[in-house]
Amino acid sequence: MGRHAAASNRAAEEFERMVAPHLPALHAYVLRHTGGDESTTDRVLEEILFRAAQEPRRALGVRPWLLLTARNVLRGGDRRAQVPATTVVAAMRELSPEDRDLIVQTFYGGASLEDLAADRRVPIARVKSDLFFAMRAVREVLDQQVADRHGVR
Repeated sequence: MGRHAAASNRAAEEFERMVAPHLPALHAYVLRHTGGDESTTDRVLEEILFRAAQEPRRALGVRPWLLLTARNVLRGGDRRAQVPATTVVAAMRELSPEDRDLIVQTFYGGASLEDLAADRRVPIARVKSDLFFAMRAVREVLDQQVADRHGVR
């Protein structure tokens, strides 16, 4: 097992351990706010956990943080559901190979910024900067695809 796969597994286990005790309360909270709609509750919970997984090092105050994330999702809707997966895949294909690799390793491979910096032999600040610009590039491509789809110029 590679270093990134092992780190990803450890991160996933830690995330599950951290979040699991709060899932019943989170489910009840979301269910109340979706009028008892289990299907919508499941989608909202998926979005909450997706967002929470982006920031897995929240050892203190996990429940308030999850509930705040739930409130934001409930207010703003399920943003991931608004962008079809095929659109995201197409956007990723338009990125430079370096940007695409950085995003995939970070968000889908579970690599930490520390691991990426060590692998690339650069400071963590450089990885953070590169990730910021890579995410901005994805956002710009997605915005353009949405504008094209709706005929906005």
